[in-house]
This record gives sequence, C-alpha cells and structure tokens, in this order.
Amino acid sequence: MDKELKIIIFSTDLVFVEIIKCILDKIGKKNRVKTYRLFSEAKTISENDDVDLIIIDDPIIGTSSYELVSFLRLSQKIICPIIYFGALEYDGEKKAFLAGASCFFDKKFDHNEVGEFIVEILSDATTSITNET
Repeated sequence: MDKELKIIIFSTDLVFVEIIKCILDKIGKKNRVKTYRLFSEAKTISENDDVDLIIIDDPIIGTSSYELVSFLRLSQKIICPIIYFGALEYDGEKKAFLAGASCFFDKKFDHNEVGEFIVEILSDATTSITNET
C-alpha cells in the first residue's frame, strides 16, 4: 500500500491552490495537503515532521517567498523538495535556487509538466530514503 504523502502549499492565491490540488489528484498518489498563507505558519513546521513536498507560490504574507525558502532550509532544517512558483523577471529563478528551492516554475506553467516533475521528484526522494535504510 502506498504511503500517504504529506504536502504543504504556501499561497495566498486560492485558484493556484486548487490547480495544484487537481494536479496532485491526477498523479494518483494518496496525499494530505495543508495550505498556509502566512510566513508565521512556517514556524510550526519542523525537521521532525514527515513532510514529503513543499510548494511555494510567490508571494506569501509576512515576508518574501525567498526568505521563506531560506527559513525552512536553514532554521527549520527542512530537507524535502521545495518547488517554487514565481516570475522569471527580476532574477526570480536565480533567487529561488540561491535560497534553497529544489525547482523553479514560471507562473505560466504547464500542468502536465508540473505533475510529471512532482512524480519524478517524489519517486527520487522515496528511492533515496529507501536506499539509506
């Protein structure tokens, strides 16, 4: 039986959240999605949580999305994949990677491409965890 995936979405955009939930449903894995809108909610996530994937939509409330990625990586010690959705303008992709994002998608993204990437990144994460034990 497949493990239920724990996925966190940071977004203030309800349409974006619904699109991502539809993509997650289409990939056919059982998942439990939590949605956060505020930077302060990131403080409730710890390295002990069994989070499989974090999706961040720029912007969020309380700080820049880049600072959120950095906070999750450095302060909360989160090692799961983080997918960052933002604008290519103003070096968005470069800033996202420098902050610690695993992947960057421009806001004009292809739903199938995102779904395929999520399947790939989650299977890579599961394989590496299985190989370590």
